[in-house]
Amino acid sequence: MKKIVSVCFILIFAANVYAASGGAAFLKKGVGARALGMGGAFTSVAGDANAVYWNPAGLGQIYDNYSVTFMAASGASDEWTGLSDVIPTHNFVALSVPAGKITEALGKSVFAFGYMSSYLDKIIGSSDEGIQTGTLEDTQSAFYLSWGMPVWEEDTNLYVGASLKYLSENLSGTGGDSASGYDIDAGIIYNIFETLNFGLFIGKGASIKWAESESDQSALTSKFGVSNMFNLSEKFKLLGAADLVQVQREPLGANLGLELSYMDIAGSDDGLGLKGLHLRGGVNSLALENRYGVREDINKNIAYSAGFGIDIAILGKFLQLDYAMIMGNILDSQNKISLSFYF
Repeated sequence: MKKIVSVCFILIFAANVYAASGGAAFLKKGVGARALGMGGAFTSVAGDANAVYWNPAGLGQIYDNYSVTFMAASGASDEWTGLSDVIPTHNFVALSVPAGKITEALGKSVFAFGYMSSYLDKIIGSSDEGIQTGTLEDTQSAFYLSWGMPVWEEDTNLYVGASLKYLSENLSGTGGDSASGYDIDAGIIYNIFETLNFGLFIGKGASIKWAESESDQSALTSKFGVSNMFNLSEKFKLLGAADLVQVQREPLGANLGLELSYMDIAGSDDGLGLKGLHLRGGVNSLALENRYGVREDINKNIAYSAGFGIDIAILGKFLQLDYAMIMGNILDSQNKISLSFYF
């Protein structure tokens, strides 16, 4: 792409400086306020429609119900002089469909459809010579087709899944451009002792082709996650999760998260009930090694997160409301709200 956008745009729009390289950098921003409130340590936890992003194998755990989830997020740029009008938005919606409710031939397979979009306007554009050319609007989108299923569910449980993504980006305005491409993910989740989960996720990396024949290729990404649910008492539970993240040509990183839950508070499943309250915290993009000599720079931009969730039973259905705030040196505060419904 021959247009150069301002450094401020990159700082606001990318998840962190080092990880912003390659195609479709917006995919690194994550989805789901619960997962983001836990610092993105979700590879072994994913068990709702947000699994299309974090680990499609998690879809295999929700074959009993249809589910739909929405997320809306916005950031602010007030800390950057002259950019108070540049407000990035990031939205996501996904629907999971248990195939067994349609035909027994597909067993416990679950299919899901997702859509992610990121938008930013009033971007200052410039030519290769550094001459300002006007402003641009940037719209990036990803369409997900995902599948997951249990391989077995006995004393231990194994789930597998895969996602196919169609990607598009459009820079409209002075000297705009457009691009499209694809990406493929696969994952597994293995559960033992009912409380201990291991997860593995592999993402090929987005391949993006620009209309002007230039192309971008994101790096191969692999994640290994482990999580465990600790039963502190009859109603209090603590979920701890950690992911090791290896992006090709980047140092090994980690995401860490906790979720403290108070369950089955009041009411009933068949009527109206308050089923859970959750407090969350996490750390995202912690560099564990100094390969390529960039650990210090990466760790200056670690994102910290905090959030909460409320689970409500409504006439045998289940509603989940989650909120997360992301804080860090590169991105100032981002507020993320998710609503999920199981029916």
